[in-house]
Amino acid sequence: MRLSHIAIAVKPEEYEDVIKRFKDVLQSEYYEKVLEDQKIKVAILKLENATLEIITPTESGSTIDKFLEKRGNGIHHFALKVESVKDEVNRLKGNGFMFAVEDMKGAKGGNVAFIHPKSTGGFLIELVEDEY
Repeated sequence: MRLSHIAIAVKPEEYEDVIKRFKDVLQSEYYEKVLEDQKIKVAILKLENATLEIITPTESGSTIDKFLEKRGNGIHHFALKVESVKDEVNRLKGNGFMFAVEDMKGAKGGNVAFIHPKSTGGFLIELVEDEY
C-alpha cells in the first residue's frame, strides 16, 4: 500500500486560479477530465511520487458541491494504491470500518472505494487499484 494521490476541492470560480498556482509551485503541467456521472471536473497534476487532483463541481448537487458548502476549499481526500479494492474492503470491514462508497469507477476507470470519515477520525480515504 502506498500514497496514490491527494485531492483538493475548490470552488468553481477559483478553479482556474488554483490550477495556475499549483502548476507554478509544482512546475507541472496538467490534464483535465470531466466525470459527468459525478458532476465534477478534475485537473490532474503528476508528480514523481504521487498525483494531485484539483476537483470542482460542474453543477450543484454533487458531493464536491456539498463538501464546499460545508467546509470551503480544502483537502477532500487522499488515496491509497492497493492491489485489490475488493479484498481491502473485505479486510477493513472485518476490522469494523464503514464505507461511504464500496464499488465505483474512479477517474482512471478502475475500481475505487471510499472509507467513511466516521471510521478514520474525520478523514475521507480512497482505495484505488489503477493510477494515472
